[in-house]
Amino acid sequence: MDWPVSVALAQAVPTLPVGADLHYEPKMDGDRLVMWRTAQTVRLQTRSGRDVTPQWMDLALAGMQLPRA
Repeated sequence: MDWPVSVALAQAVPTLPVGADLHYEPKMDGDRLVMWRTAQTVRLQTRSGRDVTPQWMDLALAGMQLPRA
C-alpha cells in the first residue's frame, strides 16, 4: 500500500443504510486515523496524510497484535 492513503470522509445521512455486512462508526471530535499492519511494523496516518505513529504509540503497539499483512 502506498503512503499516504486516501481516507473516506464521514457524511451526514437522514437514515442509516441496512445490510448484513455494514458497520457503523460514530464520529467524535478528534483525529480520524488509518492504521495498517505490515510484516514489520504498524503505521498510523491522519486524514490529512500526516504520519502520527509516534504520537499514538499506544495504538501502534496494540496494532502490533494484529495479523501481519
